[in-house]
Amino acid sequence: MEQIVPPSPASAHQTDAGDSRAEAPYLRLVVWQAHQSRDVMASMGEALMPVLNRAGFGLAAVCGGKGVCGTCRVAFPEAWAARLAPPQKREQQLLCHLKARAGERLSCRITLTSELDGLEVSACE
Repeated sequence: MEQIVPPSPASAHQTDAGDSRAEAPYLRLVVWQAHQSRDVMASMGEALMPVLNRAGFGLAAVCGGKGVCGTCRVAFPEAWAARLAPPQKREQQLLCHLKARAGERLSCRITLTSELDGLEVSACE
């Protein structure tokens, strides 16, 4: 399993004392491509789409993460799909228009949280 190391966190900041740096917490994703998995590290709080693009996942993401084109659609196993925050109305309408299957979501609408550590994601078939 290949492991992708995240870039230096842009969100590192000084503490109130101003004498040390704190790094953004990371979580691990399991990305499936061509029936092979690899670990990808991501910062909590960022959207899934840029993480996948940095890892070379190959999402078109034509609208740049605005949630209007549907070209960043990905699939999650049922157990993980149930743990995601439900799609907002705009995403739900687009998924319906795209005839998305159960477990498919727009990666630009998924915010990574500590509850998603170990999240499995794959390209839509």
